[in-house]
Amino acid sequence: MKIVLVEPPNFQRSGKWEQQKVFRTPTNLAILAAYVRPHGHEVSIIDFDIHGGTPAELAAKILDSKPDLVGFTCLTPRYPAALKIAAECKKASPRTTVVFGGPHVSGDPKRALDEACVDYAVAGEGEEPFLELLNALQAGKSPDAILNLIYRAGGRTVVNPLRPLLKDLGALPLPAWDLLELDAYRDPSTFKGAHAGLILGRGCPFDCIFCASKVIWGRKTRLRPPADIIAEIELLVNKFGISEFMFYDDTFTIDKRRATEICETLIKKGLKIRFYVQSRADTLDAELAATLKRAGCFAVAIGVESGDEKILKLIRKGETKDQIRKAVRILKDAGLPCVTSYIVGLPGDTHESIKATLDFANELDSEVAKFMISTPYPGTRLHEMAVERGLLTGHDPDDYCDYTYYQRVAANLSEVSDEDLMKYQQKAYDDYDKRKRPLL
Repeated sequence: MKIVLVEPPNFQRSGKWEQQKVFRTPTNLAILAAYVRPHGHEVSIIDFDIHGGTPAELAAKILDSKPDLVGFTCLTPRYPAALKIAAECKKASPRTTVVFGGPHVSGDPKRALDEACVDYAVAGEGEEPFLELLNALQAGKSPDAILNLIYRAGGRTVVNPLRPLLKDLGALPLPAWDLLELDAYRDPSTFKGAHAGLILGRGCPFDCIFCASKVIWGRKTRLRPPADIIAEIELLVNKFGISEFMFYDDTFTIDKRRATEICETLIKKGLKIRFYVQSRADTLDAELAATLKRAGCFAVAIGVESGDEKILKLIRKGETKDQIRKAVRILKDAGLPCVTSYIVGLPGDTHESIKATLDFANELDSEVAKFMISTPYPGTRLHEMAVERGLLTGHDPDDYCDYTYYQRVAANLSEVSDEDLMKYQQKAYDDYDKRKRPLL
């Protein structure tokens, strides 16, 4: 089959269909492409973060190669745009099969086929069920028994059970990097040139109520073999000229011994790369921080979330302010810039707790700080709470237009007004700018 895999654009609710200025590699699509390509399927990837246009124009670009099937990966903020493009594809080519997958589908599977423009959807880990769907459609067989598949039968949506997660991530092929325009993936605020996002493992064992990681991966962490990771980095450096990387893992330092092994191998091989990782305060120590620095790590991101101990417990963060203080100090002592992130508008948040969060941000004084509005993504406990309180009752895809990467109030679970939440976010950034301006 001829397949086009699509990364929907990061459009915002302004209606201006404008591109964002930060481009990240859709590594998930590159892995999916690499998985199905050896089985006789012709695959291409179109990333609409780097190809602008109206929905009709983007659909025309997808259909230009006359694909048999178009697959969209869907994060919730991009879901409305994906639907608009899929609808245009169906209008222009009704016989082309449209499949949706990704976190949004996994978080809200019963509504995955609410729109007529979507023929099938795949929930959970996608490689095996997607390949089985392609093979079934190509052979003219019914795909209805495929685990993870969502399909229509008798006018209703059927959500099949999920299969067990892959036990060995080392069995997956390296991403099909050749299908991406790698030089286009840039972020001037973070990287010096083009960069690639690497997936070194899947899953997170923690249980933060706002995080959608477990929607697909559950709370089990599976890690790729270090040798495979080094081989992938060498390929990108030597064949594609990429030397800057973002490690997409929720917590790269979840296994300190493995993280150290990867870093020491990079040092031993003399790979002159720069990379950015995400971590947790309770998984860092001075020795690991020093090793990260020597291997080429140039920044470590830590989710702080709140400066109020009660809120930290309520959101199941599993960390204390003292642990966070210690981690930030470790990173500063190692000369590693720290990126801290905070959420305002969490359940139970009051004016006092939000002010405590802003004060904590000032105290930690990290090199970079991000302040986000609490957003209840489908499949999370936060989303369940919003539904229970009657804050999310609509069934219009446009309802998800407020899910714009933490810049709007989609459902307010705090004790502070929407307007005040936005004001607190602005104040937090203003304070940060004042604190850092003399250094710039």
